[in-house]
Amino acid sequence: MYRTGLKGRVLPLSRLLILILLVAALCGGLLVGYAGCGTENTTVETAQGQVKGAVDDNGLYVFKGIPYAKPPEGDLRFKAPQPPEPWDDTFEALDFGPIAMQPTDEYEATELPQSEDCLTLNIWTPGIDDAGRPVMVWIHGGGWTNGSGRDPWYDGAAFAQRGDVVLVTINYRLGAFGWLYLGDIGSSGYAESGNLGLLDQAAALEWVRDNIAGFGGDPHKVTVFGESAGSMSVGCLLGMPAAKGLFQQAIEESGALNTLRNPAYAEGITQKLMAKAGVGDVEGLLSLTSEELLQAEEDLMGDEFLTDTLFGPVVDGTVLPEPPLHAIANGSAAGIPLLIGTNLDEVRLWSLYIPGLLEFSIKADLQAMPWLKGAITGTLEDIVASYESRRPEASEGDIAMAIGTDILFRVPAIRLAEAQAKNQPRTWMYLFTWPSTVDELGSCHAVELPFVFNNLGAEGVADILGGDPPQELADMMQDTWIAFARNGDPNNVMLPDWPSYEVGARATMQLDVQPLLVNDPYGADRQVWDGVPFDSVVPSL
Repeated sequence: MYRTGLKGRVLPLSRLLILILLVAALCGGLLVGYAGCGTENTTVETAQGQVKGAVDDNGLYVFKGIPYAKPPEGDLRFKAPQPPEPWDDTFEALDFGPIAMQPTDEYEATELPQSEDCLTLNIWTPGIDDAGRPVMVWIHGGGWTNGSGRDPWYDGAAFAQRGDVVLVTINYRLGAFGWLYLGDIGSSGYAESGNLGLLDQAAALEWVRDNIAGFGGDPHKVTVFGESAGSMSVGCLLGMPAAKGLFQQAIEESGALNTLRNPAYAEGITQKLMAKAGVGDVEGLLSLTSEELLQAEEDLMGDEFLTDTLFGPVVDGTVLPEPPLHAIANGSAAGIPLLIGTNLDEVRLWSLYIPGLLEFSIKADLQAMPWLKGAITGTLEDIVASYESRRPEASEGDIAMAIGTDILFRVPAIRLAEAQAKNQPRTWMYLFTWPSTVDELGSCHAVELPFVFNNLGAEGVADILGGDPPQELADMMQDTWIAFARNGDPNNVMLPDWPSYEVGARATMQLDVQPLLVNDPYGADRQVWDGVPFDSVVPSL
């Protein structure tokens, strides 16, 4: 029998009832279950309450803007992060939270909403189940003053889908909000103020430890990784007591431990910023609106050449009891496998910011870094002559770029690898060598990021990589990072055999379309700096 007038448009009633019963059973409970069929369960119970996410076009579960700490506003400005307040209703984790307060930068997405209430994280996961997948927590870069976990370059979908891992990105406080040292002018309650960004990162990792199992992740298989200031942050976490036990593996991309600040220098920056803001104490700083404090930060940055050294971690004796590189050499991260590396032409990226940089003399660059000038052996002329002897066709600018890359990125990363390899044989070193086709950027700073995240089509990527970047390199890079997250070892079928790093052979994987294992690449350049520890112990900056 058919419903009147609907013949040909509906099933016979008997078949329809059978189909309803079958579908209801699949949905988990006869006709009662049928009422909810077709709607994915995207709700997870956390320590603060239920969190509701969404399912994307790839079938991944995505949660955005989850608070991992109380908003650091009002009296909590310049204070260590506090646990988030619980909520009664289900938290709708469907939109990214505001980014941290940060200056305008034509290369950053600063048109996005900003707020001091920025301590949130985002999760991409293949399933909200008990699979216990490896977890990867990303710490963004941006010179301690810019960036966010919602940047399209850091979209975690490819990691979650290709690697069956749980990918987490976080925000942390930046600039004056995250790194303004008040230890000498405030009460004891502000002793940690110069390292709030690090404490935010540790708080996010605590949240991951306590909650990630509900998102299909293994809280005992967490890899923390970052680039630039994010990589330097990872280095600090390796030597920071408050972060001990919060992650089991670490990856550092283009950032080590050579530009941290001492209290005297950080105090000087605080005094300069207060002068810009027109205040003379902590109470005055607290009285400023978010916008006023940010404006003082921008005004200060406008007066300085090396803005990347104004803010960032402080070896304060509290959060960082000793220089992190020393702590690592003494075994603070002995149980943590490490993958670390740099790009061949790091400092060429800054030619986008500084006109004429590619024609600069290295002597001018070194004059801006007196801490390095005081630490090197030999003369600047000797150093330049050494590099020139191996590059007879190079211009003065090319020599400056090579030396600048080594003193700011490559050799400091080698120092960190040396320190960790003393206590942890599962330490690997890479050198990314694929060159961008844009201008003369070469293998510049940040060029590896779209390959690591396998997001070659993300907004702005072509501006750095040029057109038609090799997809096979993105697959290889991401598979290498995934292999490390899974096994604590980057070896995989897309690479030649990759021995761990030790100071004899110094095995280094050159990552390019055709990867190549090289022992001690550019070793003669490395030896020029043998007397320089790059540990931030002498940072007049």
